[in-house]
Amino acid sequence: MKIVDTKWRECLGVLILGASLLGCGGSQSSNTAGTAADSLRGSGKDGAGTVSSRLGGRAGILAFLQTAVVPAELADPEIAAFFTQLTETPDDINQCLANLLDHDLGGDSPHFGAVLADGHECRSSMSKIHRGLNIPDPIVDKFILIAGQQAAQAGVAPADIQAVADVLDRYRGGTRNK
Repeated sequence: MKIVDTKWRECLGVLILGASLLGCGGSQSSNTAGTAADSLRGSGKDGAGTVSSRLGGRAGILAFLQTAVVPAELADPEIAAFFTQLTETPDDINQCLANLLDHDLGGDSPHFGAVLADGHECRSSMSKIHRGLNIPDPIVDKFILIAGQQAAQAGVAPADIQAVADVLDRYRGGTRNK
């Protein structure tokens, strides 16, 4: 399944086109968004390697989640409402999601079960993590779209944005309507 459905795919296509017309994320400034964009672009030699390496590995993915994706997700009132129900700290969620994305995009992070510095263990069951949140499918769509928008603004290659969307979409069944 490509970027959720046709409507979302068309929206993301427009965003990707817009980002490319604006020079893939605009000028490099010293602000947080510039730092996030730089880290997400990664340092893979001539774009070679895994999607994870092109995104800066776990460290680049984590920095981008913290400085771009999460703030954008929380700026949306529909999505923010679900984050008020969580028991994990935002840092734990960011680190565990960075591990998952890094792993599923070809990096060497553990898939699940990593124990973080604060003792939190990244869980293996998306159904258990999201139980009781009753997240509807359109919210999952919107979450993926916002992540894609942020990546497009940072100048991430469309194929890499699609790879991230595909990973997030694979976990849809474990996150929605639990």
